[in-house]
Amino acid sequence: MDIIILIGVFIFMLGILITVFNTKIRYGFIFTHYEYRNRSMHWLSVILIILGLIIITIKAYLNGQFN
Repeated sequence: MDIIILIGVFIFMLGILITVFNTKIRYGFIFTHYEYRNRSMHWLSVILIILGLIIITIKAYLNGQFN
């Protein structure tokens, strides 16, 4: 496995972990609501997830794995 793809996976997983530990669940009468404890950490996790996916996709494309 290429080291750059591995770095992209680590960045992606860091974003997922921040999202998981930052989520607050509110149980309503009918619906369950998911909220975030810290909004800036939520946006940081979204940016990390997108950045990780971009790194993985671009490196896989440059390796010729989409052909």
